Amino acid sequence: MKLEIREMTHLGALEIIGEWRDRGVEFVSIVDGVPRPWDPKPITFIFADAEQRGVEVLSLANNDHVRSILAAISNYVERSLTASQTEAEVRKMGRVVARGSNA
Repeated sequence: MKLEIREMTHLGALEIIGEWRDRGVEFVSIVDGVPRPWDPKPITFIFADAEQRGVEVLSLANNDHVRSILAAISNYVERSLTASQTEAEVRKMGRVVARGSNA
C-alpha cells in the first residue's frame, strides 16, 4: 500500500475509534479480520457473547489493544483495495479477450 494511502487509512482508523468512544463503545472484537464494536452493555454480557462466538474482547482503554485494532483496520483496507484492484484487472482483461474474439 502506498504511504499516502496508509497515512489516510491510519487517520481514518483513528477517527473511527474516536467515533466509537463518542458513542460510548468501550470494547471491540476482531471478527474475520474486521474490527466490530460491541454495543454499550454490561461487561459480563459482552464477555459471555464473545466467549460464545469464540472472539477476543479488546478494550479501547488499553493502548496495546487499540494498536491491534488499528492494525486490523489497516489490514482490512489493504485487503479490500487489493481485491478491488484484482477485480478491475480481471474485468479489463476480460474485455480485451472479448474484443479479440479468440476466446
